[in-house]
Amino acid sequence: MVEVELKFQIPEARRTALLKAIDPKKSQQLQLKAKYYDTADRLMAQKHTALRQRLEGTRWIQTLKAAGKSHIERFEHNLDLGELENAPELNLELYTQHPEAQTILQNTLGNEQNQLSLQFETDITRTLRVFNYQDAEIEVSLDIGCIRTTQAEQEVHEVEFELKSGSIQALLAFSSEWVKKYQLWIDVRSKAELGNLLVLQQPASPATKAKEFQLSKKEAANINLRMLVAQQLQHLLPNIATMCAQTASQEHIDEAQQALQHLQLTLSLFKDWNADISDKWGYQLEAFEQQFRQLQHFEHMQSTLGSFLQNRTTSENLAKDILFTKEKLHNLVKSTLNVHHYLELLMFSLNDHDQPQTHDLKWFAQNTLQNQYKALQDNLNNADIANFESLDTLASRIYELKFSFPILTSIYDVKNLQKYSKALNDAQLAAKEYQILSSSAVYIQQTELEASDWFVLGWLTAKQEVYAQKLLEATEQFLVSRKFIK
Repeated sequence: MVEVELKFQIPEARRTALLKAIDPKKSQQLQLKAKYYDTADRLMAQKHTALRQRLEGTRWIQTLKAAGKSHIERFEHNLDLGELENAPELNLELYTQHPEAQTILQNTLGNEQNQLSLQFETDITRTLRVFNYQDAEIEVSLDIGCIRTTQAEQEVHEVEFELKSGSIQALLAFSSEWVKKYQLWIDVRSKAELGNLLVLQQPASPATKAKEFQLSKKEAANINLRMLVAQQLQHLLPNIATMCAQTASQEHIDEAQQALQHLQLTLSLFKDWNADISDKWGYQLEAFEQQFRQLQHFEHMQSTLGSFLQNRTTSENLAKDILFTKEKLHNLVKSTLNVHHYLELLMFSLNDHDQPQTHDLKWFAQNTLQNQYKALQDNLNNADIANFESLDTLASRIYELKFSFPILTSIYDVKNLQKYSKALNDAQLAAKEYQILSSSAVYIQQTELEASDWFVLGWLTAKQEVYAQKLLEATEQFLVSRKFIK
């Protein structure tokens, strides 16, 4: 069966209020003690699967879980092992009568099924209550307890919303109300993942990377757009959760920024593909991603220009700006506004009630690509090496096309597409370097420069002009190279 649920972390200041909302007098309370199994080299964790035995009240339940098509859907298979005095031995022979579960175990473990051993345990007090909302029954579970290994222990205090019946849209809408009331932040990390990290004594799982997306020629444009947003959320949410938990590395932050950029570009460039796209999503994502970009820019300036700056005030202000931007970003990733935004995008990506479209997928893809080429050509015609604003606009158009080009051209049967991609890549690299230099020059100009620092501004301006010329030349070369677009 498929389990559909959302998990959230609760700010400490809101935990008592949330418990009152569930109302222990109207709720059921369970003591859950679970044992999680894996191989020594973590084969199950690597494949995002989990196998546990859990004492639920007086009965032992053996559960196999595997990743689903989104972060709120997972395969779950439960076996009731009955009431036993002692914890049962792990028995995989029980799955011979359950083909889907057997296939998952085989794909995950191969010939290593006899190598499973106990890795960690959980001890949870669960307070649960079923709520009726719109067309749905939703089970709200407040879990309080710990994850434990032989050498370490981690607190658990989280709330889960599981869809027992009804629509996913109702689950997402219901969760949104609780997010607003209790400032919850979405956490796609499972107890199995957290337990595995505790065993490995690691703060976080590796950063989730972007996957290449190819348009499905069998599906309409509106459905393809939902599929693309769903994949981008798969990229974004694990990295955002790690940031919210304050265990993120620089790679998590970089990947979260890229996912936000891709989402913003998707909703901006492909908004005509689906009538359910809201204009506010693109604006919100752009404002959110701008905070990541600002931090990235400040840190780049500190590493590249810091040693050249003679003005102590400039260096100190730059360091302060970095600290302030980091703190602001930490608050933003778990803010109620952004958590609501994640849920709205999930709701959009999982909606399956699209209306038939007049045009086919190739029409939409070709129309979008032609519009981008026209805008790029117009911007190039209007670009002036002395007009920084016109060059910034041109650089933005190049970046947009660098993102959409591999997606949109997947519908074309074009040989040697790499040469078009190389020409575009050259233009994008020039655009990126130009924008970095331009932003750095603006920041330096806004400070109180000492005479000894003027050479830094002069160096930036000179380099900026070099890359502005490269940007114009590379853009023109790319537009000449794209003969396959009719």
